[in-house]
Amino acid sequence: MRAGLTLIAAAATALAWTLGATGCAHRSEPAPAPPSTASPTVVFDQTSAFGRVLVRDEGPLRVMRFGSPPGSEQSEIVRDRPSAVPMEYVRLDLLGLGHVAQPRRVLMVGLGGGTFTTLLHRARPDLTIDAIEIDPAVVAAARACFGLREDDRYRVQVADAAAWLARDDGRYDYVVLDAYAGEDIPAAIGSPAFFASVRAHLAPGGVAALNIAEADGQGGPAAATFARVLSVFDRRRAPRDGNLLLYGAAAPRAAPDPAALLRFAAAWDARRLTDFSMRALVVASHCCE
Repeated sequence: MRAGLTLIAAAATALAWTLGATGCAHRSEPAPAPPSTASPTVVFDQTSAFGRVLVRDEGPLRVMRFGSPPGSEQSEIVRDRPSAVPMEYVRLDLLGLGHVAQPRRVLMVGLGGGTFTTLLHRARPDLTIDAIEIDPAVVAAARACFGLREDDRYRVQVADAAAWLARDDGRYDYVVLDAYAGEDIPAAIGSPAFFASVRAHLAPGGVAALNIAEADGQGGPAAATFARVLSVFDRRRAPRDGNLLLYGAAAPRAAPDPAALLRFAAAWDARRLTDFSMRALVVASHCCE
């Protein structure tokens, strides 16, 4: 994966300029104090039929939250460091690429700030990436505040994922399911029928990754259903945040070769695409059978 990954370094400056130049639509608030003493600054606040979407600058971080300022983090970036990946589950989404021999098409369900898909698009502009997000306010925040820029190979659809998959006949090499954070997980995207639809959309050798923020809460039943419908061959736990990532295939598949994952990680780290150690993540994140 090799080809095209180094393009992200060249794009980093452009991303930083984009975020700094356009920013978000600020509310009328006092100018923020220096980062060491500043209170969080709201830079996006919009309510849709699905709830309230907030983006705040919190010190060096730009953070998307749902519902209220204390709500759980949905996306994070470091504003002046485009290579930073502060959310560990996004790192584990990237690690999942090591399970796919030759990815060509990627599907993301649940956009958030688009941090994973935007990073992947810059790293692999040869890939075709589709992202599905039901809440138009989330898409607006990603475009305004997180540097989301679409083109012919990176497309965002405002749609219900279950309905979209039911009418779409495409096949994907890597599917990332990231709509399972916090409370009130919609029943439609935690059902056996939904995960069967995901399985049907996998290309030969394709992999689906499920991110669960609260495996001991509402996310537990969704994870169990995913594991019943797909063949789970790897599980990873975010070392600090505790998110659980399940990687599944349409048919039984052997557990990953640790040496192969470490080679993938070493190749990623050698290109300096991100400021964390992928190799250290491989070692620290393996959690359970």
